[in-house]
Amino acid sequence: MNILSKQSTPTIITGGVVSTIVLYHLIDYYGSKYHLKQRFFNNFWGYLGPLVDKKLSRFKKELFSEAYGRVLDVGSGVGPTFKYLSNDNIQDEGSSDDNNNNNKKRSPITQVVSIEPNPFMQQELIESANKVSNKFDVKILPKTIEQAYNDGDLENGSFDTVICNLVLCSIPDQDKVLQQIQNFLKPGGKFLFIEHVCSDKLLNRWFEHLINPLWSLIGDGCELDRITDEKIKHMTGWEKVSISQIKIKQPFKHIYGIAIKESSPSSSSVTK
Repeated sequence: MNILSKQSTPTIITGGVVSTIVLYHLIDYYGSKYHLKQRFFNNFWGYLGPLVDKKLSRFKKELFSEAYGRVLDVGSGVGPTFKYLSNDNIQDEGSSDDNNNNNKKRSPITQVVSIEPNPFMQQELIESANKVSNKFDVKILPKTIEQAYNDGDLENGSFDTVICNLVLCSIPDQDKVLQQIQNFLKPGGKFLFIEHVCSDKLLNRWFEHLINPLWSLIGDGCELDRITDEKIKHMTGWEKVSISQIKIKQPFKHIYGIAIKESSPSSSSVTK
């Protein structure tokens, strides 16, 4: 006799699906409540992070060389961005050298405000900050960007540069945070970002949607199918947006770019 009759098969499948959904939500709830996801991600990214950073290093070096003045680093992790920030070849705005040079002079980096809510990354983050303490001041805020704003640690129009280094994939309310980032910038300030986004290829995009729930659990909220580049491009308030795809061999699509906040109400431009 066949134990799995035709009548019982749909019931078993339904029970399996329901059990999987319940288990997922239980892991998600208790993982967040007891910081299990943050602890796991710290260990997981401790191995994967340096490999990703090395692969993207030349793009990060190019992008983050645009940072100047007072800098906000959103979701600093263990501080991999710090080593790319430098005052080399940045001329003080008050300098009288190269008066005939038409290039706009940029002020040196004076302070980096680092936001990182993961408690298990704090020690390495502090160590990374100490390594660059001779270059600029680093202020670490162990909280989310929204908590920092509500606590009065961040003020609108107070930063020359905002950096997002592989972090917008995991921020819960991405639209709200993107608007906050723009608000934090001074007129003419720069938003520098490097992120992975949803693939343009149908099969890859389908696969990203399929594994996204599991990936989000092990990646502390990281989502593979976000269209971060499109959201930034279509925001109002930018004077110019420039986004490029990183065309190297890797499992997910990565982009990097610069968005400049309007210095005054005017027409905007987007390049890709």
